Amino acid sequence: MDRQPKILFALKIDGKDLKQTANPWIYCDDNITMEFQHNMSLQALLASSAQLLHYNLNAPCSDGCSCCFNRSTDYFAINCTHSDMQLYPDLPHSLPYNATLHLDKNRIASIKPSLGHASLRKLYLFENQIVDFPFHLIPKNITHLDLRKNKLEALDDQVVDFFRDREGSTKRKIELSGNPWTCDCRAKSFLSFLRQKEPLEYIAALDRCNIFPSGTCPEACICCLDNSTVPSLLIDCKSKGLKAIPLLPTLISGESTLHFEGNFLESLPSNSLPGYAKLAHLYLANNRLTEIDQLPENIITLDIRNNSISLLNKQMRDFFDKRLAANSQLKLLLSGNPWTCTCEEKDFLFFVRSSKYIENLNDIYCGGTGKVLNLMDESDLCPSGLVHYMTVAISFMIIISTINLIVYFKQPLLIWFYEHNVCMSLAAQREFEKQKKFDAFLSFTHKDEELIEEFVERLENGAYKFRLCFYLRDWLVGVPIPECISQSVKDSKRVIILMTNHFLKSTWGRLEFRLALHATSQDRCKRLIVVLYPEVENFDDLDSELRSYMVLNTYLKRDDPNFWNKLVYSMPHINVQQEPDPEAIELSVINPF
Repeated sequence: MDRQPKILFALKIDGKDLKQTANPWIYCDDNITMEFQHNMSLQALLASSAQLLHYNLNAPCSDGCSCCFNRSTDYFAINCTHSDMQLYPDLPHSLPYNATLHLDKNRIASIKPSLGHASLRKLYLFENQIVDFPFHLIPKNITHLDLRKNKLEALDDQVVDFFRDREGSTKRKIELSGNPWTCDCRAKSFLSFLRQKEPLEYIAALDRCNIFPSGTCPEACICCLDNSTVPSLLIDCKSKGLKAIPLLPTLISGESTLHFEGNFLESLPSNSLPGYAKLAHLYLANNRLTEIDQLPENIITLDIRNNSISLLNKQMRDFFDKRLAANSQLKLLLSGNPWTCTCEEKDFLFFVRSSKYIENLNDIYCGGTGKVLNLMDESDLCPSGLVHYMTVAISFMIIISTINLIVYFKQPLLIWFYEHNVCMSLAAQREFEKQKKFDAFLSFTHKDEELIEEFVERLENGAYKFRLCFYLRDWLVGVPIPECISQSVKDSKRVIILMTNHFLKSTWGRLEFRLALHATSQDRCKRLIVVLYPEVENFDDLDSELRSYMVLNTYLKRDDPNFWNKLVYSMPHINVQQEPDPEAIELSVINPF
């Protein structure tokens, strides 16, 4: 298609374009025409041009129009300006897609569809009588449409969407001024587009409505005339990211509606805000309201769905009841809020259940419980005194039982925490002696040497790598035994006594026991751990002092299934690094087990 017009209008002189009408073909420049006539007769030129035009476009240029082709821009132009045309011209079906049609200053009232019309890239209809331009008549490749000074009142939403600027889409220009645009809300999408493209035309459209003073529509909103029931002003501020209701138009007559859904409103304005007190319908869904404290005095519809309101106070409930008496059309939408459902607010339950003007009652839920407010009774909100006291008593018993269980199982819980490295700040015990050479001195008799291996394996080679002291490995040869015992007790944070029958009968064993007991009495940081083996039935072989200790203090039983966990927990907690307050140190010499 692009090559045919170039063949058609290859007749040029000095780079000038040919021009043809329904009358004989002429050149664009009369002087060139005279020059060309010296070389070719006019009749031969016309015959040749008409033949080529008819052969390539299958139609002559329309009556009253001039047609030409610009080879430098590849644009085919049809100029019918100021031709007193009443009908849209017939266009050649094979018109190329880069064609321009000029129809300015005619009397055309409607557009005639054709393949040629669908091929237009630019269409100029300035100062005609166009009353409608539906979407299906918009050439899909058009880049410039001039509709100034026609009789259009609105454009379809599809047309608006087609010409709306979008990132990455084709840039299309449309000129709209000088039309009697309507302010009807049925064309609200077009009014929004008009305000963006032609602000003065939008203001002129509102002025034609004559329902509020000029220039008072909020900048972020769209104002229009709603004729669906009674004439009223509609102010659309939906989803504009607004945090407050702006100054509103003050009506000359009728009622007004504000759509403010999907914004960030946290509180309602005062009735002193211009235009607010005259609102009849107020839509505030999907905002951030937490309370309703002041409403327009003539409110008919209030939509506060999906906010954060928990209560309508008595003042507001009385206000709605008075409004219902004044206007039976009152409508209230409350769903999607976390309403308070307590005995103190039972009046709100009665208000909801008795109000015939509240819509979607089964969508109103109590905050926190998720129960449908309309299905609750007063007994659900205010249980009887007996039930209340029983509930308090049971709750108190549960708390006491829980405390007792925690106290009773405190040590097993702490041991489990410590073993699994959980809540170490709670489970681990403070260690105030950091400079001791050994973590524990292991006291036993030579007849129980076979017992030592498991202690070394579990404590020294286990997860915590404790440092043990025992005479088989750590005592120096030639040093008196009492001195070795005393030094071992002094250099250790713990003293572990392996209490067997052999130990009870051993003189050195009883000496080590006594020295350890005295050391722990003088040094409160030191702890004595007695491991009692099953073979020991009584402590008769001990003297009175040591026997009293075994009777009055706890100890670890070797046959306890949880023995090793308890023993590890009794050892120094090397992971706790908090320094002690010397004046606050007060440790028990009694082993906790």
